[in-house]
Amino acid sequence: MNQQLQQTIQALSGGVQGVDAQTAVSNVSSWHSTLDGVPGAESVTSMLAQLKSALESGDLQGAAGMLPALGSETGKLASAAPAEDQEGLRQLASTLGG
Repeated sequence: MNQQLQQTIQALSGGVQGVDAQTAVSNVSSWHSTLDGVPGAESVTSMLAQLKSALESGDLQGAAGMLPALGSETGKLASAAPAEDQEGLRQLASTLGG
């Protein structure tokens, strides 16, 4: 599993409530950059942009409401990811889905 995926899963291990907004914005920005231009990831990158906007504006409730759909889309990407990242993406999707 790649380091970025490991760090995201670890950050969310205590639940999304335990992640401060600034750390979340940084993580979301990093994922947006990583996935930008990846075939099949357009829906996820769009959702990440919306999530970042909500976090930056302080709409934490709105941001939290986006996570289940983001988790669902992340799960869909898992089968197309490199084999070593598939299980981690499924775990992340599950965590985001709540």
